[in-house]
Amino acid sequence: MSQKEMSRYLKLITAGIGVLFLLFVLWFLPSALWQVLPERMGKNFFYGICVFLWVTAVPCLVCLGKFWGICVRIGQDKSFSRENAQALKKMSHWMMADTVLYAGFLLAFFALGWYRWTGMMIFAVVLILFLCIALTVVCAVLSHLVLNASRLQEDQDLTI
Repeated sequence: MSQKEMSRYLKLITAGIGVLFLLFVLWFLPSALWQVLPERMGKNFFYGICVFLWVTAVPCLVCLGKFWGICVRIGQDKSFSRENAQALKKMSHWMMADTVLYAGFLLAFFALGWYRWTGMMIFAVVLILFLCIALTVVCAVLSHLVLNASRLQEDQDLTI
């Protein structure tokens, strides 16, 4: 498989994930949340959680944009470049921001005593928190590895 072909597949997958993610965040989560929330919580609580979900979707969308740039550079045969390492580093920072937001939400959830009405919500937030931490670590490690590979490639280009 050529670099350009791989780049096209990665871009197609990235676009598909972006569309599915937007549908999930803008349509599925609010409708599921509306059905799960007890009526006594009220509309303001529902809208507050929806706004929180939309705010936390922004770092994920930024990461998809950064990954799109990585896909472009792969198509240009610049897989191991400092730009890709920098993009992966920024992706890890955005995922860490999402981790902090969800950790804060979980703390507020317990501090305000909302944990009584649904254990499923707590499970979902902990799962999202775990995924954010895992993605933060993966992006940081990949950034380090791509940076090392780019240095090796630059050294090799200079010796030939």
